Amino acid sequence: MAKSRKTDILKAAQKRFIRHGLNKTTLEEVARDLRIGKATIYHYFESKDQLFAETVRLEISEYLDQIKNCFNNESLPIKERFQEYFLFKMKLGELYPILFDVIKQTINEFSTEKMVELHLHFLEKEEEILSLVLQSIKKEKHDFIDKQFARVIIAETTGFLLLSSFLKTHNKMEAFFIEKGKDEFLRKFSFPD
Repeated sequence: MAKSRKTDILKAAQKRFIRHGLNKTTLEEVARDLRIGKATIYHYFESKDQLFAETVRLEISEYLDQIKNCFNNESLPIKERFQEYFLFKMKLGELYPILFDVIKQTINEFSTEKMVELHLHFLEKEEEILSLVLQSIKKEKHDFIDKQFARVIIAETTGFLLLSSFLKTHNKMEAFFIEKGKDEFLRKFSFPD
């Protein structure tokens, strides 16, 4: 029951944070949404900041599970798995908006230490998954992979994600932009079929 209550609080907070952001969300509102007392939230989380961090970690975990699914689909050749990864990452902003906000905030000099910490945690976990995938490819005699390859892939896909988000916000993104980006990504890194 306790785990379910904590999950319920996280999900209610996630909805509030998505709609109103960290600064405009209050614990009273989250409690009211769940019809519980604010003290119940404090039983599980010591502060709104901790609740926010755990909400971001929840989105990170869900995102990572999905990219693991992309790479674990052995019915697809490795190139198509990377294609699925790329296309899924391009949806990060709409599927995981709080995580995406953290990513966007940490690229400016005014981000908080906690935001940077969450973003670094996210990068570390995504790199772990990509490194495992790339190690399995390397075992199949693909010498184009080195130790930094996972980081380069993450940097490229994140950069493209941020650029496409910026262009979309300013109504400058053409319908084929993501598709062309995916093709360039696959060509640039020469993923084996």
